[in-house]
Amino acid sequence: MEKVRIALSSLTSKVCGLLEKIEIHEQPVWTVVEQPGQAPHVALDPTRPAISEIQAGLSLRLLGMPEYKSVALAIAEEPGLQDGIIIDVLGGLQKPEETNITRALVANFLWGYLGEGTQLGWDQTRFDEAFDALIEELEKKSILFQLVVPLSNLKIEVDSIEFDEELRLAPASVEELERWLNPNDFLGVFGSGRPRWDNNYVDRPAVLHARRNVVGSPPSKSFEPGRMPRFNIGPVITALRLVMEVPTLPLFQEQRNEGLMTFGSGGTSWTRTAPPSPFQIATLDEKHSNQVKAVWDALQNSPNVDQLKLPLRRWESAISRPNLEDSLIDAWISLEALLLGGQTAELSFRAAVHLAEFLGTSGSERKQIFEEAKISYTWRSVIVHGSSSKRVAKKQSLNKTTEITLDRLRSALLRVLELPHRFDPSKLESDLLSRD
Repeated sequence: MEKVRIALSSLTSKVCGLLEKIEIHEQPVWTVVEQPGQAPHVALDPTRPAISEIQAGLSLRLLGMPEYKSVALAIAEEPGLQDGIIIDVLGGLQKPEETNITRALVANFLWGYLGEGTQLGWDQTRFDEAFDALIEELEKKSILFQLVVPLSNLKIEVDSIEFDEELRLAPASVEELERWLNPNDFLGVFGSGRPRWDNNYVDRPAVLHARRNVVGSPPSKSFEPGRMPRFNIGPVITALRLVMEVPTLPLFQEQRNEGLMTFGSGGTSWTRTAPPSPFQIATLDEKHSNQVKAVWDALQNSPNVDQLKLPLRRWESAISRPNLEDSLIDAWISLEALLLGGQTAELSFRAAVHLAEFLGTSGSERKQIFEEAKISYTWRSVIVHGSSSKRVAKKQSLNKTTEITLDRLRSALLRVLELPHRFDPSKLESDLLSRD
């Protein structure tokens, strides 16, 4: 590797000499200001150095430099690098190739040596340390694949929640917020693209991070999208919704890669959801974080996980619906799937009795739950059959009925998750009749 070291040292020294002569432009950047005793707010930093221009220009200028051609030749002739020097988006090792593959590796090395634009001068000791790190990564042949998912309607006060070795929930960093407040429009977007970040949503918004070490392997001749890392983030979002009682949604997803062997930094995909409303933001504190972790764990290990798939899916749909009628219908689909166990006769009565028995802790409370469920089912029937709602509306409004029904359904779902045994709704009536 000595030829590679010498050639790369010459190139790095040359690049530093060129960078010392250029003037770094300033560009206005939206940033987040945090001051003691005040809520974070967005402000314009008009004098931010345009370091990203250095990174883009660095890679583009390499092909025209004779020092780079010497590095590319040394890498191509180095026996220890013939298995691969770059890991592509599918985890495949790519062999040295001057125009793209080798240039990507060299650009990654230079950007790391330059401290991502903060240390532009030549220093032999810093070069030796950077080169040793490069050799170590080339021997490991791995990169860090990351999925960054900002969530709507949620503020997080704790430092982080660690779900497992791969999944972590934390407040958005200033770096992340700056990235979303200042989207890169260099390349056009497909379709309508990601909506602009809500400038009001900067006070520790919750961000889900998933990360996995990807070890490179010889590339397959066929396209295998299944080789990309996949993360099961659904239970985390379900747990947050159950505990926090807000329709938390992924706003979009970023794929970001770290490591000297990565080919590009990643990309962004987004969901077509409404931006978070400042009036619907819940605060995730220490108490709630423990509850979320417990519910997430139950969603992995409860003996009733399979039984809850449809009820949970319909409840999550219900809380996300803007239309109250749609929300109530989804709630009743969830309740029937959860409480009736496939029974088809006397649905309204049985569902009301089962819910009252399951959640009630006293006779008066069971009676109240029973009456609430009967009214709710009447509203459900009115909506489904297109009947007049005047009579039932006098008893209770649709808005209040939907609110109560969703709350009771949420309580029932959490209760079933907590059970150490298999939930059997058919036993609820016999339990009620056998009580002293």
